[in-house]
Amino acid sequence: MTTKEWIDFIKEEVESSLTLFYGYAAFSEKLKDQSWVNLINRNVRFWKIYAASTQRSLFLSLGRLSDDGPDCKSFTDFQAICFTQIADFSKEEYLIRNPDIMKINPNYFDNAYFPTKEDFATLFKQTSQYNKYLRDECKAIRSKVFAHAILNKEEEYLELFKAVTLDDIEKALLTYYSIIRDIWDLFHNLRKPKNKPYKFDEKDAIYDSIALAINEK
Repeated sequence: MTTKEWIDFIKEEVESSLTLFYGYAAFSEKLKDQSWVNLINRNVRFWKIYAASTQRSLFLSLGRLSDDGPDCKSFTDFQAICFTQIADFSKEEYLIRNPDIMKINPNYFDNAYFPTKEDFATLFKQTSQYNKYLRDECKAIRSKVFAHAILNKEEEYLELFKAVTLDDIEKALLTYYSIIRDIWDLFHNLRKPKNKPYKFDEKDAIYDSIALAINEK
């Protein structure tokens, strides 16, 4: 895979995980309010299927992001690619990708930013507290409960779920999302990384969609 393909792939993986996460979180939030529970109970079989399938898909997706197998394409693998293929972020490579840019805008490079390995080290340092969490706790659920029927009784897998929270999953995914947004912007627009958390653009729309679907008669 080229650097561009890696960036596009990881961006899609992270955004898909966040979409699943907020779809599941939005529904879980409604279960705390009896008035919403009453609405859900009008079509309870559908919403049970929705909750189960979204939860399963979420943990499978988290497992993909953190899988350290030799043939996998995880976020950690992407981190290594950014360091080893840092030349793809250079001015020379940008001109190869965009040969007419100076004709379009002769001053395009005036405010351009070309990263160093220290820039990438600073960016990816943010993931250090989450990589192990996703690789251990979340991946254990993916592997033992959803991908393989190793644990199939509630009393067997209950302890695994006690080790994870929606808040921690959200923090991990938003950290990954903020990094890939910075790197996408750096690669395509030569903008200096902001090194700050981003809000997922689709979150509010997902919450609104869940509410609309539950309300639908």
